[in-house]
Amino acid sequence: MSDPATTTQPIRDFALAVRAALSDLPADDIDDLTDGLEADLTEQAADFAGADTGVAAPDLELGDPVAYADELRGAAGLPVRGATPAVQVSALRRLRARTGAVRAGAARRIRSTAAGAAVLDFLLVLRPLWWVLRGWVVYAVAEIFLGGAISTVPTDPVRWLVLGSFVILSVQWGRGRWLPWRWLPGFRTVVSVCALLVLPLVLVLTAHQAVNAQASAYVDSTPRSSPGLVQNGQAVTNLFAYDANGQPLTDVQLFDQDGRALNVVVDPANTKYLPQLDAAGEQDMVVPSLLVPGGSGWNVYPLRLVASADIDYTYDYLGQASQADATPAPLPFAQVRPLVDLPAAGEPSPAPSLAPSPTPSPATTLAPTLSPEPAASAAPVAEQ
Repeated sequence: MSDPATTTQPIRDFALAVRAALSDLPADDIDDLTDGLEADLTEQAADFAGADTGVAAPDLELGDPVAYADELRGAAGLPVRGATPAVQVSALRRLRARTGAVRAGAARRIRSTAAGAAVLDFLLVLRPLWWVLRGWVVYAVAEIFLGGAISTVPTDPVRWLVLGSFVILSVQWGRGRWLPWRWLPGFRTVVSVCALLVLPLVLVLTAHQAVNAQASAYVDSTPRSSPGLVQNGQAVTNLFAYDANGQPLTDVQLFDQDGRALNVVVDPANTKYLPQLDAAGEQDMVVPSLLVPGGSGWNVYPLRLVASADIDYTYDYLGQASQADATPAPLPFAQVRPLVDLPAAGEPSPAPSLAPSPTPSPATTLAPTLSPEPAASAAPVAEQ
């Protein structure tokens, strides 16, 4: 039999040279062509030396490895290698091979301990949950960039259908299904890595939307948007008073028969503003008067108004109104019909009298009367 020391190393060198001559082919093709090459050459060396002579085979001629590689190419129907490699292993394929090797090595190191193996098995059980999360993250990114709205949760049946489609596709990819093209596994890996990086941001956005929704529900349940006065089923948001002459009055306080203030809101002390639509359909804000301390001046009419253009929607989709932007509300009428007839221009206004004046009696002309002459005194007696 041949001595392994004299045949094994040359056979190994020859096999390495053959693989080097086939290096322009993909790794899978090289493995297929050279699988069992060393075993075949070792068997040939044993036959050349003679099974019973015990003579070694130092002069074993293995031939040209390049020619041998060309014969393997021809037998497999592959093109002959030219001056430059005709087939190059793609960078993505090399990267995938390296990634697979790193992943396999990491798995071996983790499983080298009992605790690591238990954790890895637990994570593998949770893979379906990750497939669902991956589909949801892809939907959220598509909604933000294509839908134009920062919403990670569907708001209508169509969006729910789209989310379900993404989740089903992600689950099928996780199961190794629905990957008909060779480039899809690499694309799936890229999508998974991007989804893993974006997942914290999507979770933060979802939490923020949940907080805003809860705050909106609380705001909607507060009495500030509930009217306190209703006429014929329609909310009253302001009142305007006019005097007997038909002129508008300002800073008027109104009360009911029991002395309770008439307010257009249910909770005056805790209501900051009341929405009201203008003639164009834009939302204005009615705010209380500042004449009453404590911000409860909902009983001083007419109430002031913040126009829609001055409402801030930056931090609250319901809008924030500032008293500094409030202006007098526009009057429904500049003047109404007076309750009394007004005098013409230049005429004095009749002054109403509280008691009727006495009717003057007709004047009586008295004729002058002659006063009686004084009685003549007795004639003096002539001196005797």
